[in-house]
Amino acid sequence: MRTTVIGAFPKISDQPGRQELRQALHKQDRGELNDAELDRVQDAVTADAINELEAAGIDVINDGQIRWDDLLAPFATAWSGVHRGPLERFYDNNTYFRQPTIDGPLSSDGKTLVKAFAYARSIATHELKAAVAGPMTFSTLAIDKHYRSLEDRVLAVADAIAADVKGLGAAGATLVDIEDPALVYLPQHIELAREAYRRIAATGVPIAVQPYFFPADRILETLASFPVAQIGIDVRSRETTALRRLDIFKGKTVVLGVVDARNTRLETASELGKLVDDALKLVPSENLWLAPTTGLEYLPHDVATKKLAALAEVARGGVPA
Repeated sequence: MRTTVIGAFPKISDQPGRQELRQALHKQDRGELNDAELDRVQDAVTADAINELEAAGIDVINDGQIRWDDLLAPFATAWSGVHRGPLERFYDNNTYFRQPTIDGPLSSDGKTLVKAFAYARSIATHELKAAVAGPMTFSTLAIDKHYRSLEDRVLAVADAIAADVKGLGAAGATLVDIEDPALVYLPQHIELAREAYRRIAATGVPIAVQPYFFPADRILETLASFPVAQIGIDVRSRETTALRRLDIFKGKTVVLGVVDARNTRLETASELGKLVDDALKLVPSENLWLAPTTGLEYLPHDVATKKLAALAEVARGGVPA
């Protein structure tokens, strides 16, 4: 089995010497640091995150999303027809994001994340994947002053995401996560979501749908028909029957969220082992990847690294320390 991560790594740590990014952001707010200087700090923190993910033994890493203020920020900042708006709570988390405000036709030049991915690729020694926000999540959390319907908005967002996925593919990405908690938060829109994913998949770049926070029970069968290479299933955040139904994902890789990325309690070896054993009854080991349930940014830095170490150890068939 392989291991991977989803979403953001903790950007700031309380450990000595790990305050660079916080200090740099404060300096920029005071006008004491320009964009190029902040970019250099973000490069350094990204390199640290990649080093830690690799040192933990994670097989397929991302860049830690150090430059992302929130899940939607890179796209609301770079795309035409949208800007960042007011602060809003991000689902049921104690974190906030700025609502994208759509005031014109959405479009992307496909370069939103290319520079950051190219930098990460230049220093990573493990397999590196990219990530984008999901079309349903961006669309349903946005303030829309332009499109006449949710369908029009979702498909426009999907086309912009497809441009970015295509750009990442051209930059060397062989797998792109699509982080889309709204898929499971608003399951009534699953057929519209299928069309959105069809447009993104048409780029030819392998994609992984990563819904999280909420149970996927109501949409499992439909998810199995999505044109994606991988499907993430969170089996820790809430009660779910998904673990008993994984055999519907024949031919796809299941990315099983077994480490709770929003709870500081460290999972025991027996807990993780039982989840893996249950999954292996329905999914061949070559089609099963293990991951945290979502981004590790919700955890203190030291807890996040311990959870990654436990994840890697279980995947190797061992017992977490």
